[in-house]
Amino acid sequence: MLDIKIPEVNDVIVGELAERGEWVVANVQTGATWPVTSQKVLYRGEALWIMPVMTEYFPAVAMKVPPGKGRAECECLLLRFLSTLSWVQEAGFLVDGVGGGSLPCPMGRNKAVGFSICEEFDLSYFPEPTDERALLALGLMREGRSLNHPGYSFLSLYRILEVALGRGWQGQVAWINNQVASGLHHRTKDALEDLRKQGIDDIGAHLYASGRCAIAHASGQPIIDPDDPADTRRLWSERPIMLTLAERAIEDFFGVETRGTQYRKHLYELDGFKRILGDELTAHLTRGDDPADLQCARPIARERLQRLVALGFDDVVLVPRRHDAGHLKELRELAASAT
Repeated sequence: MLDIKIPEVNDVIVGELAERGEWVVANVQTGATWPVTSQKVLYRGEALWIMPVMTEYFPAVAMKVPPGKGRAECECLLLRFLSTLSWVQEAGFLVDGVGGGSLPCPMGRNKAVGFSICEEFDLSYFPEPTDERALLALGLMREGRSLNHPGYSFLSLYRILEVALGRGWQGQVAWINNQVASGLHHRTKDALEDLRKQGIDDIGAHLYASGRCAIAHASGQPIIDPDDPADTRRLWSERPIMLTLAERAIEDFFGVETRGTQYRKHLYELDGFKRILGDELTAHLTRGDDPADLQCARPIARERLQRLVALGFDDVVLVPRRHDAGHLKELRELAASAT
């Protein structure tokens, strides 16, 4: 078993974290695993810190306000980072206040046990979308995963569908039913079976009327009553459906994939080669095309080979599809021109 210990705050605020300046600190309520080691991360060109779980202090994300940026801009950057972290970790991270000072000292709390901890986060996959709707969707996902309230959590997840699909409940309902028909994550199995046993076949209309509208409005039936435990149990049971639909909407409409999708497509194995191969060849590999086919003009092939030389590679294996003398000579000249 690994001997992982929760540090004291004085053991954390050292080195760069002990440099005085204007620091912004977002204190995090963790409902999931959080590291016990500080991590410096470059995000959108700025240095951010993941501050670990500490005895008597909140974990946090923090940054020193750089020249040319204001505090409000840094607060937004920290929250965007935390939303992407929540997406990658598939966990809820609720912010319990934003503070700061001359040092990045998080807010104190009276808690010494009951943590789920790790050494550090694996950030080998960390997307940085620039589309404002994608960023909003990731923020809503973090909120939906973090809230310990079935109604507001459900509503945050449904709002992701509205961001992705736009206005018009008919289109939202039709999209939901198409996704249900094509198959959802196994975590939705029990909830879908329960709905069908009740004679509810139009899942999209049910989630819209008895979920989204019943939570958001109280002027007509159906209405979610916070004092009715049956409503609470139903929303919790149907929340996995909304979570799965929200994840799929983010992937399909905004192209921001989950870590699970990256793993299934083996894209993590390509990350180290993307800057060598380029976007075009990486796309061929992702689709499962012939990896030996450069699929490009001679000048582009020469440029790719030159990248390999610059990175220190001594040998490259070229497998030709033709073996006539003229083609082999062309390959030799191509390889020689890259050195």
